[in-house]
This record gives sequence, C-alpha cells and structure tokens, in this order.
Amino acid sequence: MKKWCRSFFKLKFSKHLLFLTIVTYFVGIPLLSLRYRYTALDPLWHKEKSQAQTFMRSVNDHRISEALTFLAKYNHVMSDSSNPNQTDVGITIITVSRNRHKLDQYEPKYLTQVVGKSLELLLKAKDKKLSYRLFICNVDDEPSSYTELTPLTKIVPTFHRFHNSSSRPVLQRTVSQTLEKEKEDYIFCGEEAFKHNISNLLLMEDDALPNDDMITVIDYFLNSLGLDGRHPPKHNITFIKLYHPDRLLGFISLEKERLPELFCLGLIMTTCFVKAYLIFHPVEARHRKIVWLGFFVYSCLFVLAVGRQNFTSIRRISKYLYQLTPAPSCCTPAIVYTKAGFHTISSHLKTVTCKNGFGKDTAIDKLRSLNPGLRALLIQPNLFTHIGMYSSLRDQVLDPFIV
Repeated sequence: MKKWCRSFFKLKFSKHLLFLTIVTYFVGIPLLSLRYRYTALDPLWHKEKSQAQTFMRSVNDHRISEALTFLAKYNHVMSDSSNPNQTDVGITIITVSRNRHKLDQYEPKYLTQVVGKSLELLLKAKDKKLSYRLFICNVDDEPSSYTELTPLTKIVPTFHRFHNSSSRPVLQRTVSQTLEKEKEDYIFCGEEAFKHNISNLLLMEDDALPNDDMITVIDYFLNSLGLDGRHPPKHNITFIKLYHPDRLLGFISLEKERLPELFCLGLIMTTCFVKAYLIFHPVEARHRKIVWLGFFVYSCLFVLAVGRQNFTSIRRISKYLYQLTPAPSCCTPAIVYTKAGFHTISSHLKTVTCKNGFGKDTAIDKLRSLNPGLRALLIQPNLFTHIGMYSSLRDQVLDPFIV
C-alpha cells in the first residue's frame, strides 16, 4: 500500500485528479444543488420554511389553473362517453377534504389536480394495450360540505362512504382514530372498485399527482408481467408500488440493489475517465492500475454526491429503462393491486386495529414479513409526485422539505 501511495503522488495524475476533485466539489456539485434536490450539498441551499411554502403554493396554483382549464374542456366534450364493460385497471382516487380553513384560507384543490391530470394522461396514451377506468372514492365524513368534489362527480363515477353528515355529529379524532378510519377507508374504496368488473386496482391518494409517463409505464409493466386480466399471470404478484418517498431512495440503504448500482455507475464512469485520460496523458502500463483506482474512488464519491435520485431520473427517457425492484417498507400513496393481492391485504387489515405508530402501511409491511410468498414490487423512478403539503392525518401544514 505504501508503495502504491508513493507511486500515486509521484505521478502527474495525482495533481490532475486533485484539480478535478476541487472543481467538482467547489463548483460542479454546488451548481447542481441549485437545480436538483438530494445532492450532497442540497441542505446548504434550502430556503426558509416560509419561503418554501410560498413557492410551493405558487406552483400549486399554476397546477390548479391548468387542471381547471382542462376539466372545463373535458366536461364539455367527453362527459357522455360510455364506460367499458370490462376494465383491466380501475384507477381509484381516495379523497377527503383538506384544510377546511382550520389552518388558513388557502384551498389546495389536490383532488381537482389529480383528476384533471389522470384524465389528461388517459386521453393522451394512444398506444396503451390495457383498458382503464377512473373512479373517485369519497371518504369525507362531511360529504355535503365537500364542495370541491361536487363538479367532479359529474365527470367521474364516484363512490361515497358516508352519504349524510347532517344527522351525525362531527367529532375531533385522535391520531389513532384517524389512522383506523384511514385503514377502513382504504378497504372500502378497494372493495367498491372491484365491484365494477376490474382486473387490477390502482389505489391512489388524492395528493399523489401522476407524472407524465404514468399510464405508459404502468401499461408496459402490467402487460409484460401478464397482469392484463385476460390470461393467467406470469408471476405471483400481490402489488406493485408506484411511489416511494424520494428522500428514502438514496444509495445509503438496506435495499440490496442500491450499493451494486453505486459501484456499477462508478465502474462505467471510471472506464470513460480512464479512456479519455490516457488519450491526452499516456501513462506507463505499470501505473495504469493506479490511474484506474484513483478514478474509481473519484467516480464513486461523485455518484454519491450527485445522489441516486438524480441518476435514477435518467431512466425516464424511455419506459424500457424503468427499474422493477422488490418493494421497500412504508407508504401507500399509489399502489397497483391484483385482485387476489388486494383480497389478501384487505382481509388482513380487517383483523388489525391501526393506532399511532401503526398505520395501514405498517400493517401491510408486517403481513409481508410474516408471509415471504407475498411478492411486492416497486417501479423506479417514481410515477407520482407527492404534493400534499396540507396533511389530512394531522391537520397541519407539512414541512416542504419532507413533502
């Protein structure tokens, strides 16, 4: 090792690598951090929480405006279209009113955005092999006062868990009671959707905004996995997650695919750097291993600094580049269930009581740990963006950097 170190510092390569490292970490990474989140220096550029909330509201307002414009045209042109008798995928949006002016006077209108975006994507996806149908599942316990929902029910078939709130007093729930209701809402919405002759269920929350390629990628994977409802499935799959919090998708993780990805990216970059370097600065054969090792260490550190989330986003170029991995624990904003898979999950959820620290996602994870045969997958990068700054669980405005 000492011999290698002496050889390294004697080479001009050591000065070149030092210069490259300085430029990378004092110029390149800081500039990337201005535009992309989840880099090593991202926390240095965080604005104040109030400034971030103001920015997110302005972005939210723009999305609301776009959704309302689209829905006005859709309502006028296509509201009378007939529904298919059999559907491969039933997309069901679970919704509950947000804020109700308990926190401020802002109307986030998440449901409007999600419905508008979902319908727009369904119209644009011309080459899809599967059939889709959109539903809304209203689980608000004051349905008569949920004014945002009313115009949307004229466009999208809607299930209501509660039909009359006037005779039932509205109680302030504890977090545990809210988590239990959330679990019951989840079961209700899934079971209602499967009553409408669907083969698979995409169950999504009303603050999970679909990305532009959502339908295209889902269609590709469900078809390739044989989950079209017309043939026996090729794989025994319980569900496929379409979203996992970005902050949990980094290289430093217990998920088994993460570190191999880091080293593979490091090897690819190392090969490119070494090839380019040897063209401009030929090195004796006995020193090439040192050059290769130096670039390998640099490349791996660079990949870590840029962040797995940013490298993974390159896969959005094509549906064929998306990654299918075992699903990690936590979180249920958007999941595709097979019919048998949802029956297994809902049957288990009915036997447990959710409480503070034990939500429905934890209950699902516990079931999976007890039954290794329940195969759950995750499509990466995410097909949804979580936009819910106003929490329906705790009636508070969430930290923008967590959302």
